[in-house]
Amino acid sequence: MILESLRINNFRVFYGEHTFDLAPRVKYNKKRPIILFGGLNGAGKTTTLTAVRLALYGRQSLGHGISKKDYDEYLTKSIHRANDKHSDKPTYADVQLTFSYASFGIVKHYTVVRSWKIKGEKKNVSESLTIEEDGKQLQELNTDQCQGFLNELVPIGVSDLFFFDGEKIAELAEDTKGDALGDSIKKLLGLDIIDTLNADLGIFLRNEEKKGSSKTLKKEITELENQLKVHEQEAHQALEQFNQSLTAEKALMIEIEKLENQLSSRGGAWAATREEAVKKQATHQEEKRIIDESIRETLSGSYPFAIASDYAKKTIEQLRNERAYKIQHDASHTLQESMKSLRNSLESILDKTNLHKVDQKIQHELKRHAKSITTTNVIHDISDTLLSVIEATINDAITNQQARLDELHQRLCEVNNELDKAGKNIARAPTEAQIKPTVDAISSAHQKCSDCRSSQKIQIQLHKQHLREAITTARQLEKLTFTISSDEEKTRTIHYAAGAKGLLKDFANEIAKRKVKDLETEFVNSFYRLARKEDINLTASIDPKTFSVTLLSDKGREVNKDELSAGEKQIYAISLLEALARTSGRRLPIIIDTPLGRLDSVHRANLINNYFPYASHQVIILSTDTEVDEDFYKDLSPSISHAFKLDYDPKNGSTQASEEYFWRVKRVKAR
Repeated sequence: MILESLRINNFRVFYGEHTFDLAPRVKYNKKRPIILFGGLNGAGKTTTLTAVRLALYGRQSLGHGISKKDYDEYLTKSIHRANDKHSDKPTYADVQLTFSYASFGIVKHYTVVRSWKIKGEKKNVSESLTIEEDGKQLQELNTDQCQGFLNELVPIGVSDLFFFDGEKIAELAEDTKGDALGDSIKKLLGLDIIDTLNADLGIFLRNEEKKGSSKTLKKEITELENQLKVHEQEAHQALEQFNQSLTAEKALMIEIEKLENQLSSRGGAWAATREEAVKKQATHQEEKRIIDESIRETLSGSYPFAIASDYAKKTIEQLRNERAYKIQHDASHTLQESMKSLRNSLESILDKTNLHKVDQKIQHELKRHAKSITTTNVIHDISDTLLSVIEATINDAITNQQARLDELHQRLCEVNNELDKAGKNIARAPTEAQIKPTVDAISSAHQKCSDCRSSQKIQIQLHKQHLREAITTARQLEKLTFTISSDEEKTRTIHYAAGAKGLLKDFANEIAKRKVKDLETEFVNSFYRLARKEDINLTASIDPKTFSVTLLSDKGREVNKDELSAGEKQIYAISLLEALARTSGRRLPIIIDTPLGRLDSVHRANLINNYFPYASHQVIILSTDTEVDEDFYKDLSPSISHAFKLDYDPKNGSTQASEEYFWRVKRVKAR
């Protein structure tokens, strides 16, 4: 069997239609078995496993003893609860599973569509189940027949060994009496059907034996049957009272929700935070006072220059020009004095002709230098030190004080908004006297809920007690029946029925012995691969009658399972599941939900490298980012066909899926 695709529509956290390609793909000439789903808690990983089981088994996927009413309620709650942002709230949902199944060498393709919708004012649930085989709908089958057809293809008892989650692993890990393992083996071998047939034969024998037995035996059988009936009635009555208490509790929870909504509408939520709002108001008022003082200090300093920044910059430019002019003017005066001194020195040395030439040359240079001086009106005539102070003040005002004031203004707006919010919250909060009646009513309803839960515990204990007494009475009836059946005058029908009963018992015991041996071998092989080196000397012995598991060391010492760590217990449980799956002889896909939560790094690595790649021809793993992390993803990558990432958006209240993983580059959006 290969799961080819899963389509989910308006189911739980998935709004609208989402389709997942589940078929393993071929990469580098190798078919890779692992399809990886990654998502944080609440993103919809378990919903994916639930959708597969719901598509195949419907009501049976919820467990035994689920009533039609409870199932309809489950379907109703499973329709996506649309966020207020969605224009329409869905009243319809469906799950579609496409898979291929080989029987006697012939591969057929099936499409299972299970849909349901809410109809009418009473919100009744209408469910539909259709099956297509190789593209043709099996129209000759009604809903019950379709379900029977699926149960024959993949029995639910066998599927429990292939589609499992952490709860199934924990159940086997903590199973000390062999109850959980016994249930799995019975479903695997079909022994549960044999038990049912055995019980039916017992009833038949008792009825037949009563016809030909002595008066004393008839009377004893009648008394025991009356006792059995009383115990069954008492057990049924206790269960009815339990269900009534459960219904009452649900009604109380609805009433509590109404009262809490009423309390909220009256401002109850604000009352709970009123004191905190008052404290926040005082804090923000103090901060506002400090900001106001800072703004006044900033305005009283150099900030006004920032208001007229253009004029301030022009002023600095004028002052710099004046300073440059003064420097050039002083230099020109110094040059003239130097030229005069030079000419006087040359007068005693040169003749008149040469002295005249020198005079001309000096005058020419002085005129040229005078022309190069930039003419500027000296208005302020300030010192260089004062100019530096003015420049620093104006630059600080433009670059720093402006930004500082903007920052203070923004924070002041934020504080004012916070003060407004706090004031509104304080105004909304009612007085204690206004909400006390509603608070008292909620408290009273919670107390009644607690009483209901106490009653439920008592009734379920009574139910179990009467069931135990009924089982004891039934065993007495069975022994009496065997006593009667030893009578030489028993009829041929009774003889055959008793023989069949014994044969069934012998058959169940023999097949259990054989399969238990196979199971022990498969368990040891699996545990050897998955456990740490210091654990590999453990072996297992399974009692074929009680199905309790005894772990033995290499020296034959019995190892108590309580001595194992939580991670070792989980490896033990996974080894049992793999052994059961291999013993079944069926080739089914494996779906495992959050399998690594309680394992240490060594056990995780063993599971990653030695279990997932070889567990089946198709392995669907539902994991968080802390289970299959980046390192483990690299280890698994040679066996990964493709991966999906589930992202839950709390604003929209729904999950979106894409074909990628947490740190892998996004490629194709899942339809």
